[in-house]
This record gives sequence, structure tokens and C-alpha cells, in this order.
Amino acid sequence: MKIDYLSRFDIVGTEELEKPLFNRFAADENNVMAWPRRWWRAVDRRLVAMGFPRDWSLIPLAAIVGAITGAAAQGYGELVRLSERFFYGRSGGHDVGGLHWWFILVMPVAGALAVGCIKTLFRLPLHSHGIPEVIEALARRRGKLPRRGGVFTAMNSAITIGSGGSAGQEGPIVHIGSVLGSAVGQALQVDREYMGTLIGCGAAAGLAAIFHAPIAGVLLVLEVLLRDFSLRTFMPVVLAAVMGVAAGQMVGGDEATLFALRQPAITYQFTFIEAVPYLVLGALCGVIGSLFSQGLMKFEHAWASIRCPMIIKPVFGALLLGLLGVLMIALFPAPIPHYRPTFFGNGYPVVEKLLSPGAYQGTVGDTAEGLGLAFLLAIVGCKLAGTALTLGSGGSGGLFAPSLFIGAASGGAFGVALRSAGLYSNVSPATYALAGMAGVLSGAVHCPLTAIVLVLEITHDYSVILPVMLVAIAGTTTAQLLRRESIYALALREMGLNTETMSDISVLRRIEISNIPLSPATVVQREEPVQRLVELAQQHAALDFAVCDQQGRYQGMLTAVDLRMALLQPEALPLMIAGDLTRTEIPTVAIDEMADAAMDRLSRHDVLSLAVVNGKGEVVGMLTRSRLMQAYEQFIKERL
Repeated sequence: MKIDYLSRFDIVGTEELEKPLFNRFAADENNVMAWPRRWWRAVDRRLVAMGFPRDWSLIPLAAIVGAITGAAAQGYGELVRLSERFFYGRSGGHDVGGLHWWFILVMPVAGALAVGCIKTLFRLPLHSHGIPEVIEALARRRGKLPRRGGVFTAMNSAITIGSGGSAGQEGPIVHIGSVLGSAVGQALQVDREYMGTLIGCGAAAGLAAIFHAPIAGVLLVLEVLLRDFSLRTFMPVVLAAVMGVAAGQMVGGDEATLFALRQPAITYQFTFIEAVPYLVLGALCGVIGSLFSQGLMKFEHAWASIRCPMIIKPVFGALLLGLLGVLMIALFPAPIPHYRPTFFGNGYPVVEKLLSPGAYQGTVGDTAEGLGLAFLLAIVGCKLAGTALTLGSGGSGGLFAPSLFIGAASGGAFGVALRSAGLYSNVSPATYALAGMAGVLSGAVHCPLTAIVLVLEITHDYSVILPVMLVAIAGTTTAQLLRRESIYALALREMGLNTETMSDISVLRRIEISNIPLSPATVVQREEPVQRLVELAQQHAALDFAVCDQQGRYQGMLTAVDLRMALLQPEALPLMIAGDLTRTEIPTVAIDEMADAAMDRLSRHDVLSLAVVNGKGEVVGMLTRSRLMQAYEQFIKERL
């Protein structure tokens, strides 16, 4: 396992080894948080004096963040249930057999109108999936997530899901937990290098509490959010997940599993010959997961390109969703009694039905006694389209629940097809439905570990662990062959974040430029004669020059390579000025940015140094490749 050494990077000198976990210089004694800060600093100093590592102060903080998030997850779940009861009555949207078709058409539109009004009134972005926004905050904003973002995420997603929008609860609760972790870190002024861990603690606790899956919550954070499997990150995140589940159970009651299976999915032992259909299912799930990712992004682009008020876009998407629901009811009146349309909301009752072997008994036709192939394929297509319509048009929610739904329906359809063909008739389609959940989820998000553990934890059916593992790995492999980027990586790319080497980015994104010693900047103006620059290069051993205006604001870079090329034309040298050789396309790096941004720009523009600017655009120094690598080597020596 690769250790992410740079994920804890913070170098200004050897004296930093004794620096306490909390920043001593930003205390505001009149602030309401002054006393908690002093108390935690005292705890931190005591632990350091006793010889414990600096990051041990995160352990009690992780427990606090986990407990708060676990309680918040239960509150968020209750908010979703209240929304369902508001829109669909006491049944919470599960028993709509007596409703007219127009009611099913109107409810999603009403919810989308409310979401559109909130986003327009408070100037919120049209699209938000939760997890990509958290990763973007870690990379660019020092892990600072706005507190109001958690509130609006809870409100908008609860309205979307409760009114019938096809989305899940896990993305919003991960975002809410991350906001809570960030708020605790900001309130106690935790050092920058530990903000990511606290945010991960909140995210793990949220997912663990909402799914009753603590191990999956931990793996999601380590595998997707932080990409950091080091022990110093693992311990706080695990503790937070445990506390999140414990606090959630204390507040909302003890619920053992998300999908309470009344009978085991299979009663046989996995054999080698059965690997063939599961590999085929995994490949199909990988294709579906990849189509899900790309389709959702294309829908988002299409909706963003429509020129109309933001309030209209979610309404139009919900109208199309309602029409799709009415069509589904007309074609399949009662395959799953008391839950119609099947692809509305998070779809958990439908998934539970698909995981029951009894759902596939009786006839093969599309009746209430047996789920048929046509119905299962129809709900796969409707869920794909419904999720794209909901989230693409501006609805709020997560992607895990739709992925699990699509996987269960796809796996069930695959099992029914095998049974109809007389192949592997001793295996229930429910087994393939269970494995398909892991396949589509891992294919869409590229997180096989999280998918495997999540499916096992939310069902407690460990007899299918081998098929689930096989399908998850096959799904991830197939999806990566079709498209290298996951659904979250695609969203991050839209934000301008490179995820091709995310493990390296997770290392570098915690290194602040201000903590790296900079080389002095040799600043010149565009009107400077090139002959003068040659003299400056000799006097100051300058390699690159920062070209600035009269106010000292950056305008471009004059590199040593360009200067050497000018020296090859000695007859023209007296007539040339700095502006003739200035390269305006070379960007700068801000003093409060992270090292991953600098590394990307150094590589992309193939230069040896970049100008570092402050908030006013003034050049304060030069960041060179050699300085960055020296800091990296020093970090490894100090932390090993």
C-alpha cells in the first residue's frame, strides 16, 4: 500500500516539528470560541509534552465530529421522510395506488419549483453532487466549506427526493458531514494539513450513519475523498464512523441494515463454473456505470446551455420526469404493489423487493407474482433517464442510491434472462441483483472496495461475498477501459481539477506555497532594454524574470531560454526590449494556493519557475522546481 507522505506536508523550518496542532496566532479572546480553542490547545500541548505525535489531538476531535454528524444524519433522514409525507401523504410516497395520473405529474414539478426558487433566491449553483464540491474545497479553499452550503444541501435534496426526484441521500449527507468537520476545524483553528482529515471524519460519519455502514463510510473517504490510506488518517476516520453510527442509533433507534432481507439471497456455495456469468454481469455493469456517468454529464451540459431563468430548469426536468412516471404506470400497472412509479425518489423499497428471491417466483411474465425481464429492463432505463433529468436539470441529491437501484435491476434482469434460457437455474436472480449493485456503483464511481463493503453492510448477506467481489472488479475494469474518469472525476474536471494523478494531488494539495522557501524575484518592466537584462542576469544569477507594470502587477515571464536565444542575435540585441521576449501565457501561482496547482502549471508550460503573487497581484517571489523538490525531500526525512 502506498503511503501518502506529502499529505501531511508543512515545512517552514526544523522548528516546525515542535509546533502544536493549533495555530496560536489567530486567537480572538472575545470570540465565543475562545474558550474551546484555549482548552484544545492545552490538550494538544499536554499530549506533545508527553511525547505523543502531534496529530493525536485529532482523535477526540474525530469523536466529536462523528457524533455530531451521526445525529445530523438522523435529522436529515427525518427531513426527507417529512418531505415525502408532505408531497404524498402518510405513505411517504410508497403507496400511490389511489392517486390520479396528474398527481404523479404535479408533485415532482412542485418540488422542483421550490428547489428552483431557493437556488435563485440565494444564488446557488445549478448543479451540485456533494462529493466533488468537497474535494474541490480541499484542493483550492484550504478545506473551508461555507456553513450555509450544508443547510441548503439538506433542504434542496430533501425536497427533491421527497417530491419524487430520482436521487439519493448519501451525497448530501457526505456534504453535510464535511461542512460540520470543516466548521469544527475552522472554529478551533486547526492547522491546514489536518483540515482534510476532519472533513473526512464528517463525511465518513455521515455515510456510515445514513447507510448503517461504518466500514463503507471509512473506505469511501480513503478511496474517493482523500486518497490517503496512511495510519494517521485512518484512525480518526474510523473513530468518527463508529461514533456516527452510535450517535445515529441513539437518536433514531437501532436499525441493523438498510435493506432488511427476510430470507437469504442464496443458499448455495459459489463454484468456479459460476464465475463466467458473474464476469459477464460485471462487464455489463461497467458499461452501464460508464453510460450513467457520461449521460449525466451530457444532460448537465445541455441544461446549462439552455438560456432561461434558473428557476425554470428544474421545473422542466421534473415535468419530463413526471411524464416518464405516468408512462411507466400505464405500461406496468402493478409489478411492485404499493410503490409507483418505481424509479421515483431514492427507490429503496424497490431495491429491497429486487433483493428478495420471492419476487422472482411464479410466472416469468410482468405480473405481481413475478418480476419479468421487460419490467426490469424498463426500470433500468427509466432510472437512468430519471436521474439524468433530476440532477441534470438542477435537482439536488446523491448518486449512490440511483447506482444501487440500477445495479439491482440490471442484475435481476440478467438473472431472469439466464433462468429463461435454462442456464444456472439453481441460482436466484436476487443473487445477481445483489452483485449488480456493487458492479454499477463501482463502474460509475471507480470505487470497488467501497462498493463491495457497502453492499455487504447494507444487506448483511455475506454468503455472496465472492460474486460481489468479482462483479465489482469486473465492473470497475470495464468502466475504466471505456472511460478513464469516474463520475466524480468528470465533475472535478469541469471545475478545472486534474484527476489523472489524484494520488499525487492528494499529496501535494496540502502543501501551501507560503510554506515553501521562495527564490527572490528579479522584476523588470516591459520597456527595459534586453542588454540591461543580461547585466542583471550576471549580477543576480537570475534565470527567469518577472515582467510587471509600474504598480508591480504581473504581466508575463521572460525565461532564461528566451534570453539565450536573443543572445544568438548580437546585432539585434541593442534594439530589443523585455516586452519583445515576454511570454504572457505563463501563469502565476498565488501565495495561498497549494503545491498541486504549481506542479501542474510548471509541467504544462515546461518552465523552471513560476512567479508567486499576493492577493493584489504583486510578485513576492519565484517558485522553482528545485525548491519544490528540496522541500519534498526534507519532508520525507522528517516524517519517516
